[in-house]
Amino acid sequence: MAYSDPRSKRIGLMAPYIGVAALALMLGVLWLLGSTEQAYACKCAVPGSPSEELEKFDAVFAGRVLSVQHSFDPNGSSFSPDDHTTVGLTVNTVWKGAVDKNIDLTTPPTGGSCGFAFVEGEEYIVYAYESTEESDNLNVSICSRTALLGEAQTDMDAFGEGYAPQGGETVELSPEQPQDTGVGMTWVIILVIVAAAVVIGGGGVMYARAKRR
Repeated sequence: MAYSDPRSKRIGLMAPYIGVAALALMLGVLWLLGSTEQAYACKCAVPGSPSEELEKFDAVFAGRVLSVQHSFDPNGSSFSPDDHTTVGLTVNTVWKGAVDKNIDLTTPPTGGSCGFAFVEGEEYIVYAYESTEESDNLNVSICSRTALLGEAQTDMDAFGEGYAPQGGETVELSPEQPQDTGVGMTWVIILVIVAAAVVIGGGGVMYARAKRR
């Protein structure tokens, strides 16, 4: 009478579940890759040097974000062509343009539509262009050298002191260096792929051992 190892039976019964888990992980990887591709659907030319971009844009200045307001649900999954984000800033220093002390900027709703993700309370150097629509707000996109002030030392060194905004005084800029706030999407994808490989590889080894027994 042939001997049947109970462990082999258990492993054999587990094999379909291991396959389902591996499939779920792979689908998760594909979803993450699709989400990343969608997030970077906006096509931009590589920005030029600070002096080149200064010539290109209508206004270049530094300021602190006071408010961020959306004309859409930021947690939603769809947006209309008319959706936008309005960002209120108090301007410290101007290098180009007639910029008021307190201004509103407009940017598209998501990075996929070339929108820049401003954060309330943070300071930025902003490269803006005049709106071609009814709104007189300046527009900003990710297709520029717009960045956190702590990441714009090269720009400030190239531009010098600048001048005061209309209705305000020039403030000496001493940007804080940005801190790493977490793991990027690339690392998340890598971790998911590694986890999927481990599950698939482990399942294969267990199944091979079960067959040998």
